[in-house]
Amino acid sequence: MAGLVMSLIETVIDATGGEALLPAVDHRMVYVAEGDVTVTDRRDIRRLLENSATYAQGAVTLRAAAPSRIWTFQLSPDAADPEALAGSHVRLERSLEDIAVPGRYVMRLDRVDFPPGAIAHTHIHHGPGIRVVKTGEIEVQQHGESHRYRAGEAWFERGPDPVRAPTTEAEPTAFVRCMVATPEWRGRSTIEYVDPAEADLPRLQGNVRFIDTLIEV
Repeated sequence: MAGLVMSLIETVIDATGGEALLPAVDHRMVYVAEGDVTVTDRRDIRRLLENSATYAQGAVTLRAAAPSRIWTFQLSPDAADPEALAGSHVRLERSLEDIAVPGRYVMRLDRVDFPPGAIAHTHIHHGPGIRVVKTGEIEVQQHGESHRYRAGEAWFERGPDPVRAPTTEAEPTAFVRCMVATPEWRGRSTIEYVDPAEADLPRLQGNVRFIDTLIEV
């Protein structure tokens, strides 16, 4: 997206009662990977337990009721400023160059779950986004290259580039994904298989959609 950047920010709060402040941005998804966190933004105050999420706007305060790890996906016209992220750090950051601005879009946060040894057959998505592994291990094959990602590691997909992704046979695998798509994809899967024959194969992976909200950028 020209002039728009998606950032994955990780916040670790080691002590009960600890706090972290994230500076104001217009659009942000907050996901609790571990712990128990109260999220305060300009609209609301809500409590999130492990494996739950919320959409937030403006500055955000994170207060932990237990040692916690939080993954925040944010959209901003600029790259995140590390100096403004006390207690947090940028894990991955990419410009979203394939979606024009300004306009109306869907910002989605979901989780994809695979049983041991499952494969996401060669596919594209109708929108760019960042993924981060919660459990297990996944091998992402694209552009003739292969990269293996383990728990806590993240990668970016543009969307139109074909991807094949086998997972480890040793344990289940899950990753959390934040993506941006045009409004017609709200409430719909963005995946499209490259080989129609593979589209008819059983899909072993499951999907939990946390948030699918319309935004203006």
